[in-house]
Amino acid sequence: MAGVLVAEYLGQRTDVDHIKIEPAGERELCPFMDGRFCHKKVPVCSIRNKGKLWIVCENRLCSSKKTVPDPVNPKKKVKLNLSSYQKDVLLNIAKASFSEDLDYSDVSVKREVPLKANDQSDYSADFVMTLNDGRSHLPGPDRVVLEMQGGGETSNTGEITRHISAWKENPLRTNEILRKEIPKVGTIETNAWRRQQEQFIVKGNVALMTWKGYGIIFCVGELLYDYIWRKIENKSILPPLKEHNWTLAFLEISEDYDSPVMPGPLPLKVGRRLFTNYHTFVHALINQGEPSPDTFAGDFDRLDGTVVNIPKEGR
Repeated sequence: MAGVLVAEYLGQRTDVDHIKIEPAGERELCPFMDGRFCHKKVPVCSIRNKGKLWIVCENRLCSSKKTVPDPVNPKKKVKLNLSSYQKDVLLNIAKASFSEDLDYSDVSVKREVPLKANDQSDYSADFVMTLNDGRSHLPGPDRVVLEMQGGGETSNTGEITRHISAWKENPLRTNEILRKEIPKVGTIETNAWRRQQEQFIVKGNVALMTWKGYGIIFCVGELLYDYIWRKIENKSILPPLKEHNWTLAFLEISEDYDSPVMPGPLPLKVGRRLFTNYHTFVHALINQGEPSPDTFAGDFDRLDGTVVNIPKEGR
């Protein structure tokens, strides 16, 4: 395992050196939410694995949190406003999904929206997005569930914590030291997808069953996009429907290397994208594997302690 690099620390990219990054204090504002304090003890927003960005904070891509406890009366909830950063992310997703001609007045969203399911599990959409009157003629559904999954957990997370502690305690600390490779740490795409796939399947199906049929936009980071894309063995079965009645938009949120390198957060963009039929995509995901006769034949241990050989063709 080669290791990872710290890409962002409290909203500051680490690959610039003319502005020195300082250790965070106990109560620092989150750069990606409106007036909220960072909740992380180690405020690493994203890392790099093999040159690709992996978001490790749930608020980095575009937080869907809509309320927080009132600081004066914790029993009450205070509504959070969307920050200018969140508005930009949501508008760019809408532009990529519907039309580049959209502006802020054309797009509306709801956050953390409950969804009905036929069991006792609680589901909620990160966002529900719709286009305002006059723009509904654009290709695709009128309203969509919008799910955000930029990255997820890492292996050997304690190594990142120790790396940050050593950097903070170093009197000669620099950005170069902060972004030094941390060995024996990796990204866990498998876990990220396992947590998401049930949500993805249920929420997309609810959207399609509602009224005349809505859709789902699924936004993921670069490494997770790679991981899911490898699972679709026969991509040719997925019809390209960008200019037609798509029901699934599968979007990669990647680093924007064309933007100027300057202090602050790493610029993101909508990279690779797929507009297709939701049910066809789900079928491609679950239709994995091939017949494996050897798995079901050979030596078996009987419960009485003897061994029996089971042929491939049956008993």
